[in-house]
Amino acid sequence: MEQNQLPEVFNDYQKDLTRYTKKFYKHLNDDLYFTHRYFLGWINEHGDLTEVSGKSFRPSLMMLINESLGGKNEDILPVAMAIELFHNFSLIHDDIEDKDEYRRNRKTVWKIWGEPRGIISGSSMHALASKSIDLLKPLNEKKIALIRAIVSETCMQVIEGQFLDLSFENTLNINIENYLEMINKKTGALIETSAKLGAFFNYFSHEKSEHFSKLGKQFGNMFQIKDDILGIWGNDEFGKPIGSDILKKKKSLPILHLLNESKGNDNRMINDIFANEQNLEGFLKDIIDMMSKYKTEKYCNKILNENFENSEKIISDLKIKNLNKENLKEINKFLVYRKK
Repeated sequence: MEQNQLPEVFNDYQKDLTRYTKKFYKHLNDDLYFTHRYFLGWINEHGDLTEVSGKSFRPSLMMLINESLGGKNEDILPVAMAIELFHNFSLIHDDIEDKDEYRRNRKTVWKIWGEPRGIISGSSMHALASKSIDLLKPLNEKKIALIRAIVSETCMQVIEGQFLDLSFENTLNINIENYLEMINKKTGALIETSAKLGAFFNYFSHEKSEHFSKLGKQFGNMFQIKDDILGIWGNDEFGKPIGSDILKKKKSLPILHLLNESKGNDNRMINDIFANEQNLEGFLKDIIDMMSKYKTEKYCNKILNENFENSEKIISDLKIKNLNKENLKEINKFLVYRKK
């Protein structure tokens, strides 16, 4: 059965996180933080109150795993907030790098206030993400040091992944292995770390939290692969118009599959199209037709479903209550069937 929604408990986690994050920002009244509040969905560009936000997928996954192991989520809210703020910092900078003018059906920070302020907004949010860890209730020094090390390493992986993604724009010599390395860093690292830290507060050993870390890695792969599928065969209604990644010349999984699998004149044509500086609007139908010819969508869904099956096995082997397993399985289905 298709599953287009995250577990209901995610709504509770998101409310708790939003309440905690707003309290954290309560005394940050400098103009610098106006754009933070805007991007987090609390106000519009004029300062009027709004309620627009993302899915808070990563911290909610962390909180679900923590709770499934008997932990109290109020104890990990500082780290959950750190993960969410870091994720949003990366999106603010990502919008600048990709020249995206809209996110969550609103203008992006740089589009309203310019690139310099967008850069400062993202960088300051990154700094606050690091500061969030200071709010953890007293733990032994070794454990806090490990949490900081894990978060710092993850930050570097995400930034390295974004650099790889940008570098792919200037070359056609990319294979699927290069792509997987990029998504494991850019998208997968933060989701993997969210799952790992959810277990880490209860299992103070890398070995015992490794199963959750592997699940997070699978979820990260699925998240990006599904994004890539929606970037070609999406829907305007959900903010992913058909062929949007083609028009951006993104080296996503479907495009790389076509570049690597097309033959003869088809291969020469597709390479010429992506090598030249030109608007691809007029080639959109030809490229999508060619993807149909080489069964690109079927290939991408095959990779997505392989990750789904791997995740199902990991979930089944976890030593947690069945109710918590069912919530994780709902996430797994959501990552396959989501529309946006």
